[in-house]
Amino acid sequence: MKNFRTLEDYVDAALDSARYERIEQGAKVYAEIPGFRGVWSEGLSREEAREELREVLKGWIELQVERGHSLPAVKGIHPPEPAYA
Repeated sequence: MKNFRTLEDYVDAALDSARYERIEQGAKVYAEIPGFRGVWSEGLSREEAREELREVLKGWIELQVERGHSLPAVKGIHPPEPAYA
């Protein structure tokens, strides 16, 4: 089964599937990643919303791992298994 080499590769692939929408009469951009419940952000530009979305996604991943939940596949590819020290 194919996997991502690093967690950063996984995050980048998930961000590539993000959806963006202008909100508040075009003043802001809303961003979300389908399949990642609760992972969303907003910003004044698409770039700002994407960077915020990256941070939200990383926090969401940490929480999922901490709770022992599996991470969703992105484009049919599974995330790397977490390594514990």
